[in-house]
Amino acid sequence: MPKCLLVIDPVPTNRIRLSAAFESAHYDVVTAATPEEAARLAYCDPDLVILGIQSDQPRQVIRSFRTQSFSADIPLLCIDADASPMRRLQALRAGARDVLPRSLPDRLLLGRLRGLIREGDAELECQRRRVAASSFGFAEAPSEFSRTARIAVVNNSDRLPQLPEVLRATLGHRIDRLGLDDAMRGDDSLPSLDAYVIVAGQDGATLETLLPELRDRSHSRHASVLVLHPAEHPKLAVRALNLGASDITADNATGEELAIRIDAMLERKRMRDRLRKTDEQSYRLAATDPLTGLYNRRYAEAYLADLMMREQEHERGFVMMVVDLDHFKVVNDRYGHSAGDRVLCEVANRIRDNLRACDLISRHGGEEFLAVLPDTGVIEAERTAERLRQSIAGMPIPLENGVQVSITASIGVAFGQDIETEAVSARTGTFDIEEASNLPPLRQVFDAADAALYRAKVKGRNRVEFSAAAGV
Repeated sequence: MPKCLLVIDPVPTNRIRLSAAFESAHYDVVTAATPEEAARLAYCDPDLVILGIQSDQPRQVIRSFRTQSFSADIPLLCIDADASPMRRLQALRAGARDVLPRSLPDRLLLGRLRGLIREGDAELECQRRRVAASSFGFAEAPSEFSRTARIAVVNNSDRLPQLPEVLRATLGHRIDRLGLDDAMRGDDSLPSLDAYVIVAGQDGATLETLLPELRDRSHSRHASVLVLHPAEHPKLAVRALNLGASDITADNATGEELAIRIDAMLERKRMRDRLRKTDEQSYRLAATDPLTGLYNRRYAEAYLADLMMREQEHERGFVMMVVDLDHFKVVNDRYGHSAGDRVLCEVANRIRDNLRACDLISRHGGEEFLAVLPDTGVIEAERTAERLRQSIAGMPIPLENGVQVSITASIGVAFGQDIETEAVSARTGTFDIEEASNLPPLRQVFDAADAALYRAKVKGRNRVEFSAAAGV
């Protein structure tokens, strides 16, 4: 649904102009002449507040707004009739997210507004996750230690030559000076920078050259970027926002204003990093077995469906191995389930240590493991399967009570190139186990490996058997 904006401005014509600009961009807009009037609008629950400032001091207007019953988490954008450096600084000190001049083009106003709404959404998502974690009885993660950030100043113009020194005097972070070529070159082997401060020249060439590269490269795409544009050329700010800048301000900003903006950018970056980290953890938990740390069956079957398509496209083969521990129930019955878990973890480690980084290993259920080896031929498969068997059987597994348990495994091997794969017409693009496991060619590979495993069990266990189609 559309985002809701609250416009507070004492001048009716200002409210009308702002409402028209925002509504044309498909926002829901509510207007009020004063913060007190806005607070009486019971139906108003804004995603962002636009606060118009006339001749009063910004600090007083913002304080009046904050005394109302609005949430302190709602982003506040100020539109000032006189957005001089000192008035901007006052507003930022009072808690405004940004201060823009009233004469600003609508394109820039909308561009900055979109960025602030995105930031507000990210903060709200962090709050939701904290509440959800608390409802499950999880303690909130301790606050991260605010380490010294690495910030680069990129300035290819003759403007603001003393900027690095000004930032060093106002910020407790490491400030480096980089030329355009050095910033463009980058180095994935070095620690990533946390933020860039780019001084835009009159023509904006640095922005057009550098910003797309920073957003495209792995070592810099998550860094915050503050662009300082010539105060007499606000249109450069529009270009900067469109090219991926995190924040913009005129280059007549004071050192304290820059420090406030940079610290706010770094805090938002830490929040985004936390969100990204929790997302990665969620994906990992959804795709892995909690006991062994290997991929789970759900992930493995979706991966296999995609692999079969790729191997078919490139006319390469792959190998599937089903590894099943022999007489594992005896271990559980004799030593307990905790001992059985220890055996499973050790076997998982031995399988992992004897396969390549590109091979997939999953726990397929109970005491059964699945290994998938892309681009692998018959001879290499024979050697790998036998190495796995010997690794599992070759050394007893110590338990916590000092007892050592010997375990063996039976392994069934099937070859993907021996299966008719015409039915795999497209990659699944999903982790839906029903869709992945019901693909006929994939089912054939599983059945072939299971049949080979069954023969290994019948022939005495602790051995490797290959599918009939392999002719091994």
